[in-house]
Amino acid sequence: MKERMVLITLLTLIHSGCGDDKASTDTTTGTDAEYAVNDEYVGDWTQTYFAQYDGDACSGDPTFEETDSGMTYTLSDDGSVLISGSLGCDDTTNASNEMCQSTWGANGSTIRIGQGLVATEFTVGTDTDGSTIMTSEVQGQYGSSQDDMSPMCQYYKFTLLAGE
Repeated sequence: MKERMVLITLLTLIHSGCGDDKASTDTTTGTDAEYAVNDEYVGDWTQTYFAQYDGDACSGDPTFEETDSGMTYTLSDDGSVLISGSLGCDDTTNASNEMCQSTWGANGSTIRIGQGLVATEFTVGTDTDGSTIMTSEVQGQYGSSQDDMSPMCQYYKFTLLAGE
């Protein structure tokens, strides 16, 4: 079961890293052109919490939790993202692997990683210890076949590393 949850998580994160199309694309929350680099958000964001929930809301008791995945998004001041610590994106190969690269921009307290329909939006806030975090809730489905799909919600929390 844990392997299936991890695979779903990895596919979701890979999905968010796909797509280099810089053209403005309408989405449910706006256009890519509304997002720009915000120097406050440049730095290394490490995933410090992940939870998966049955159902279409990220509430109640999670069916899976992880507190130290080692995955990091490095948001650069040129609008690029380098992904490390996830499937196929280790520190020695991620700079040459397109699956480990993306783009980002911010609009207020929202960071969007990716482009158009293959983007993930994170909300920036402050954690209880005062650190800067970005969180996202991703809704989807899981199951062993198309006829056996159930709703799920995945909650991600990334923390901006100190000194960034």
